[in-house]
Amino acid sequence: MPTIDIPEATYQRLTRRAAALRTTVESLAVPALEELARDPAMPALPTTDSPVDLPYDEWKKLFGEIVSRAEARKLLYPPGFVADVSRESIYEGCGE
Repeated sequence: MPTIDIPEATYQRLTRRAAALRTTVESLAVPALEELARDPAMPALPTTDSPVDLPYDEWKKLFGEIVSRAEARKLLYPPGFVADVSRESIYEGCGE
């Protein structure tokens, strides 16, 4: 496996951050490196067009890219982390 050299101070900060997130330095670094290695020819996600304005096949492709980017970030969270994004949790305590 290839290795890279980084400044000691940077590595120490990564180590502290990884410990706080209960993960590894590698789990923090790989998604950032993947983003840097991303092909610049790959189109960025649109910011002005509404998804309903896109043809379905183009929308599906862009949605797949969003899902892939989200999957790449899963290593940033502690093992076993599950986000509760249910409607109930979102509106919990809003004075129903």
